[in-house]
Amino acid sequence: MSMRRIKKQPEPVGFIQLVFFDDATGEVVTLGGAGFLSVEEDAAAWSNVKAFDGESSFQADRLDANRDIYDERRVSAQTCEALTGKPIATLIAEGRAALAAELQGYQRTAMRLVVDNAK
Repeated sequence: MSMRRIKKQPEPVGFIQLVFFDDATGEVVTLGGAGFLSVEEDAAAWSNVKAFDGESSFQADRLDANRDIYDERRVSAQTCEALTGKPIATLIAEGRAALAAELQGYQRTAMRLVVDNAK
């Protein structure tokens, strides 16, 4: 029997995450993002994220390999659309749905813990 080596996928060195500060729900909604495998690729991508000088509910976060935010920029809805290739309404709807599912999962886990601890 031969043993096959499993190739380990390279880990990203950094990420850019787009978020929406949702006044309707008071939540921070993730709209999308990307990971980068080299410091150069990460830096080049961040330099292409145009800062927005006006008021905006959108932000780009620059994250390190541990997904900790170490830089951020206010961005426009148009920048989010350009970076993702999707209309802002679609990004917000998808982000809200993903957040709702995530919160529902946390709620189910918490309920299981309550039931298990009551036994």
